[in-house]
Amino acid sequence: MTGAGAVTALVLLEWTVGWVAVAAWSQSWDVITRGHFRITAWGGLLLGVAAGYAVFLALQGLTDTSITKGLVLGGAVLLVGFLAVQYSNTDLPGVVVGSLVGLFGLYLLFDISAYIDGWHQVLAWSHLTVGALALGGVTNGMMLGHWYLNQPGLKPWALARLTMLSLVACGASLVFGLATVSTLASASTDGAAMGIQGFGQDFGVFFYGIWIALVAFTGAIVWMARRCIQIRSIQSATGLYYVAILTAGVAEFVLRYLMVNAP
Repeated sequence: MTGAGAVTALVLLEWTVGWVAVAAWSQSWDVITRGHFRITAWGGLLLGVAAGYAVFLALQGLTDTSITKGLVLGGAVLLVGFLAVQYSNTDLPGVVVGSLVGLFGLYLLFDISAYIDGWHQVLAWSHLTVGALALGGVTNGMMLGHWYLNQPGLKPWALARLTMLSLVACGASLVFGLATVSTLASASTDGAAMGIQGFGQDFGVFFYGIWIALVAFTGAIVWMARRCIQIRSIQSATGLYYVAILTAGVAEFVLRYLMVNAP
């Protein structure tokens, strides 16, 4: 897969997987009311549809993609199931189906990693998995932060757990990015970078530096949110999560762009 379409497909897919998988983990705590997960399920389904469409477009022109397309359709069915079980009487079906979405999504990410030229499949999959956890952590953190307004008795430790996950994911992303610096920093395209004239072919180091700054900044913002949670300032933490989602999302787009254009 090449081009902007491949980058979009990868980011949307990992974002969907991470959002639902982390939501299933938080639903297993049995302390958050069902309305939160209904909203999450609707959002995950809409994002999953967009991701599936992007994947189908990115696979155009490639051969032997029928299995991958079948997996995408299977994932869509599971997302519909995750939404449906949120209207049951207990949280258990949501935990089970959400966990299945997460496991199935990890396999789908592994399958689609084979289409990223110049990368060992396991290494590319590891990058995507860590990115999914980071995006899932900050997205669920922002969503749950808002939910405290609807569930005043919810204890701060629930958001604190998501915050710790986000911090760990940011750290892991940096580790994998630094371990593959020689490949990522040598990324190049013909003529322009991201459609902006003037960069030529050797823009890899420049954008790699931007990615490092974005991930580090995301980690710092999440750390600040953690401090806010410790003093029970949940809405301040939620506001910081808005920034974290923006920087984490842009960081993933930059990283996938470097991966797709790596030699």
